[in-house]
Amino acid sequence: MGKITVHIAKPGDADAVTALFERSYAALLARDYQPDILRRGMAFLARANPDLLASGTYYLARTDDGDLAGAGGWTVMRPGGDKTDIQTGIVHVRHFAVDPDYTRKGIGKMLFDRCVQDATCKQHVAQFECYSTLSARRFYESLGFEVIGPFEAPFAPDFTFPSLHMRKML
Repeated sequence: MGKITVHIAKPGDADAVTALFERSYAALLARDYQPDILRRGMAFLARANPDLLASGTYYLARTDDGDLAGAGGWTVMRPGGDKTDIQTGIVHVRHFAVDPDYTRKGIGKMLFDRCVQDATCKQHVAQFECYSTLSARRFYESLGFEVIGPFEAPFAPDFTFPSLHMRKML
């Protein structure tokens, strides 16, 4: 693996980020979700969020060759919330994914470290929270997160996706 660098995402990265999500989630979530749940969830999970790409707090990990190896970021607003859904001292980890060819090589940690660095410079941060897939639990625990409890992500009026609400105190 060559050198990996982290860059701020831009709206024009949407297609590459969506392709990363499709590769990552299809491969890495399969062991923890029933095929029908994963198939339906992919319609929501595997789309780049334009607001995140334009936020300035969403990052891409690229190889020397320009390949997209990972993505992830943070916001002060809770996922699915609005501008009134902000709690002082809490920031939210958002839409992390690593290409299956690059897992267990420190890319997710590199992205999270960038989140911590930038969030603590811009905000008074005491806690990070995330809504994690079941498959990413071990990753987040390795970063010092703890499970608050199960969470059913409301993807559609008739569909929720089994997840975990997690937090890391700073």
